[in-house]
Parts: sequence; C-alpha cells; structure tokens
Amino acid sequence: MPCGSTPCSSTKPPDGAASPSFPAFGWFRKILLTWLAGLARCWKRQSQYKQLLELDERLLADIGVSRTVAKEVRGSQLYLIAWRDSR
Repeated sequence: MPCGSTPCSSTKPPDGAASPSFPAFGWFRKILLTWLAGLARCWKRQSQYKQLLELDERLLADIGVSRTVAKEVRGSQLYLIAWRDSR
C-alpha cells in the first residue's frame, strides 16, 4: 500500500498547521559580542591606568598630573560617570 492511502508519519505538517520553527539566536550573539567588547574596554582602561601609575614623577609632571591626583581621580564621582558614559 502506498503511503498516501494509509496514515503514515510524515515530517510535513498537515495543511493549515504552522511549521515548527527554531528560535533565532542572533540576539544571543549580539549580547555576547557586546559583553566581550565591554570586557575588552575594561581591561584596556585598567592597563592604561596601571601604565599611568608606573610613570615617574618627572613624566607625570610633563603631562601636568601628580601621582596623588591620578589616584584621587580614579575614585572620584566624575571619573565613574565618564567611565560609565564611555561604555
């Protein structure tokens, strides 16, 4: 007997039924890439801050920053706002 004359299991949905669809994971990829980019920016900013603190007093004076000011600015509210806005 051919399959059309008897009920058989088919992968095609019956007429009028919606076909099963798989969720799109594009949003997950975007979130993951955004998170990784933010993490990379954080590591870069942290590295730059460490490099700034490794400079000697003469080089800090050349750019117009003292070591105490560099340490104070890192903890100030303005720095935190600028850091948040740069993300």
